[in-house]
Amino acid sequence: MPLTGIRRIFAESCAMATKFTSKDGGSRIKRAKLDRKVNLTMEGNRVVDMPPGWTFTIHCPNHGACKFDFTPFCADGREALAGHLRDAVWNLRNESEGKTLKNYFVGIEYFFDFLLHVTSTDPVITRLDQIDVTVMRIYIAWLGTQIATKGPNMGQLFSIGTQRQIYSALKSLLKNRQKRHPASVHSDLSFPKNPFPNSNSKANHRLPYSISEQDRITAALNADLKRTHEKGEPLEADQVLAIHLIIIGLAAGINLTSLIEVSRNALLPHAAPDRRFIQFFKRRGHSTHAVSVREDKTELEVDAIKTIPNNIAEHFDYLCEYTAPLMDEAPQDKREYAFLVRMKIGERKDEVVGLNSMNASHCVNAFAKRHALIDDRGRPLKLNISRLRPTMASNLYRKTKDIRKVQKALGHSYVETTEMYVARDLESERDHNLVLESMEQRFSAIKVDGKIMIAADGQFPANLQHLLDGGYNTGIARCRNPMRGKNPTRADNTVAEEIEGVCKKFLACFKCPNMMVFEDDLWRLFSFYYRLISERNKIHPDHWSKTYGPIIRRVDRHIAPLFHADKVAEARVKAQKTPHPTWRGPIL
Repeated sequence: MPLTGIRRIFAESCAMATKFTSKDGGSRIKRAKLDRKVNLTMEGNRVVDMPPGWTFTIHCPNHGACKFDFTPFCADGREALAGHLRDAVWNLRNESEGKTLKNYFVGIEYFFDFLLHVTSTDPVITRLDQIDVTVMRIYIAWLGTQIATKGPNMGQLFSIGTQRQIYSALKSLLKNRQKRHPASVHSDLSFPKNPFPNSNSKANHRLPYSISEQDRITAALNADLKRTHEKGEPLEADQVLAIHLIIIGLAAGINLTSLIEVSRNALLPHAAPDRRFIQFFKRRGHSTHAVSVREDKTELEVDAIKTIPNNIAEHFDYLCEYTAPLMDEAPQDKREYAFLVRMKIGERKDEVVGLNSMNASHCVNAFAKRHALIDDRGRPLKLNISRLRPTMASNLYRKTKDIRKVQKALGHSYVETTEMYVARDLESERDHNLVLESMEQRFSAIKVDGKIMIAADGQFPANLQHLLDGGYNTGIARCRNPMRGKNPTRADNTVAEEIEGVCKKFLACFKCPNMMVFEDDLWRLFSFYYRLISERNKIHPDHWSKTYGPIIRRVDRHIAPLFHADKVAEARVKAQKTPHPTWRGPIL
């Protein structure tokens, strides 16, 4: 049969997530039962709630064995302080996930680094009862001066989100000590209210994949599906899982943890005869989220051969059938997972385990590398399951133009949360800008002696041919009407020299409808772009985010994607190696 195409399957994401209870006593979508059992360590008939030593392992049902070593923190006479923080981690083992405990441990590492390098605390802190609100304020200020040593932000100051995460880790442990061991805590220990204001708005939210990037992902998925189902050429097991992670993730718009822990019996009846529910469990809220998907029940002709699944329900059925032989070898608590894999390397080689976040990341990265996927800038595409959720949300909004439907599909309680996932398409931005311009200005076009005169406000005409020939160039790009200032007038009410009224506010160009960027202007534009970035460490981060951050985002999100990726990449390289003369010196 001809290839049905993943694009039609992705339209499944437009189905709303709702609740359904079958009238005939069938499967029921309801809130998952919360297991409130506590795994206590017993020594005979006595409950033991003390860590076994400075080095211990906590077994998390979802993240496996988490090892902790507090020995390095015992130096410089800080054994008592290290002991309290160790006890806090051990005490929280029944309340928090293993990954959360590891984040707490990272927070301890940064705090002890702070104690080693900051000498403004008097006396030197070696005990828990010496930590008060003043120390916490100094610690918050210290975090704002730290530079990332790894990751994509290497060499830059910690982002507001990173600072908040590190601070919150220490705060959680200290609050545990206040609750469990108040006699050892300073009486003046409190925590500043909202130490990182507007941190949510300053955080880098996950961006959706563009239409062209989705097309490339779709083509790669189609190629693998055709190879597997039509040609009978087997793929590696991890790549089969990667294909279904991407297909189901983009169609359902579900978070990674809920996706990889989906159960084999997740397909449930629907009131409509041609649809099914696929149910996902949300571990954090101990709730379920059901997505309606299509199920094709049309009868095929005798000569027709159905090979490639053409809807999400059939893809999910194939996945369960593919991993069914691994069920008997999987751990008891993982056997009902649809995503099972046999480990190939490491300590657990040849063991069957449920797919975790790290394995899932390796699978999709290998998929992107195998198909040599590239992004809109011509760089290797970073395929991330977490970006499929905002991609699904943006696709749904692009189709419906209804943010409330997107909110319902994602299962958000507040529409403000949904807005962070939705990227407005270029058509919406264009329509919005046209409305603003029509409210602010009027346009006129006059032909005089074969020349077209264009004026944004009907008063200062500009020669279009002069604009195309390179006239009205600014330090960034071009301006269709540079005479935006108020020209002084003489006593006889005639306009003074024209040059006195030229607009010189080049930072305002990115908000001005008169800005025009041609392909020849990319070198000059990106020279300005990289000059701004090179001067970033010289100004306060808040001032940067408010004044210059929007310019960087405007270039990346709205200007660069309008040009061919090769031309943009060429201009970026040229601007970095040989900047435009206007921007070779400092500007700030």
